[in-house]
Amino acid sequence: MNTINSSHTHSPGPEWQLLGELELPVGVSTNDVVHAWLTELLSPRNLSTDFLNRVLKSAQDSATRALHPNIAMDFGHIHLSIYVPHERVAKGKTWGYFHIERIENRKDDIVSHDHAIDFYLYMEGE
Repeated sequence: MNTINSSHTHSPGPEWQLLGELELPVGVSTNDVVHAWLTELLSPRNLSTDFLNRVLKSAQDSATRALHPNIAMDFGHIHLSIYVPHERVAKGKTWGYFHIERIENRKDDIVSHDHAIDFYLYMEGE
């Protein structure tokens, strides 16, 4: 497991800031690693336990699906990224999220691909 700053070239735009990124090699058990990483990354945001659990379950499910042995593609790594709004967030607002999954060709290997899963956390109503 590696925590990385930004290894792939996707940039979501100036209104979003990268909060953190995790690279998971294929073949590791992801649930515990994703849980520990997300808990540490998001705890300073004081998110509700329910919201944090929804994001965690979605990230774990996406990573597990990408590593499923019946997938036709051979993935080298899974990249999980968390983005938040660049501006300061007012306390007491309700958080929401969406995620986007991409398959990227690795630069060094035509046969192997990386699976990128980007989570965007935002304030409801904005």
